[in-house]
Amino acid sequence: MKVLVDTYNALHTTGVLPPELAGMDAPSLVEALTRGRWARNQVLLVCDGTAPQGQRATHAGGIRTIYAGPGCEADDLIEQLIERSDAPTRLLVVSSDRRIIKAARRRRCHSMRSDAFLRTIAHDHERAGIRASRRADTNKAPEHLSSKAARSWRDTFGIDEADIAEFTELARNPPPPPPAPKSAPAPQPPVPRPRNPAVGELPEDVIAEAMRMLEEEDPG
Repeated sequence: MKVLVDTYNALHTTGVLPPELAGMDAPSLVEALTRGRWARNQVLLVCDGTAPQGQRATHAGGIRTIYAGPGCEADDLIEQLIERSDAPTRLLVVSSDRRIIKAARRRRCHSMRSDAFLRTIAHDHERAGIRASRRADTNKAPEHLSSKAARSWRDTFGIDEADIAEFTELARNPPPPPPAPKSAPAPQPPVPRPRNPAVGELPEDVIAEAMRMLEEEDPG
C-alpha cells in the first residue's frame, strides 16, 4: 500500500496521542512510524512550505518526507499525486481536510482521517511498551503459590484447581503497571498554512520528486 500523509494536518490534531508522543514534528513522526505497522508500507509525508531552518527532510526505510516548496501547500502537492497516480485504488490518503478527502474519493483512493491515523500510532506505541515489559519480566524468578496458601484459598473461597492455576500464572506474569502520568506539553496553536500565490501551479520538479519517492521501494 502506498500512503500519502497530510503531515501538518495530522500533527496539529490534538487529544489523541499520549503525553510522551504529543508535540511531534515531522522527523519525530518518521521515527514513530518506523516502530509500528506503517513501516511495512511506502509512506510519503507531505509538508507545507519548506523545512524549518536546520532540519533536513527525514527518511527511514520506506518512510520519506517532502516539502511542497516556498509558498506552496501540501494540499496542492497531494492533489497532484492523487490525480497523476497510475493505481489510485492502491493509494491511502491520510487527512481530515475536506478538500483532500474529496479528491481522494473522486479517484477511488482509500482515505483515513488524521485522528484515526494517530490512534494507530498510539496503539503501536502502547503495544511496544507492553512487549518490552514482558521481556523484562522473563528475567525475573517466577513466583509460586505455596501448597498451604493454595489449600487456604480453596477452603476459604471455594476455588478449584483451575482457579489456582490461573492465580499462579498471574503471579508469574503480572500485567505491566500503568505508565506514570506525565505532564502534557502545552498545545501549540496551529501554524497558518502558507498560501500559494498560484494554486495548483507547483513546480514540476517537486511533483516529479514526490512521485519518485512514493513509488521507490525500500532498498533495505
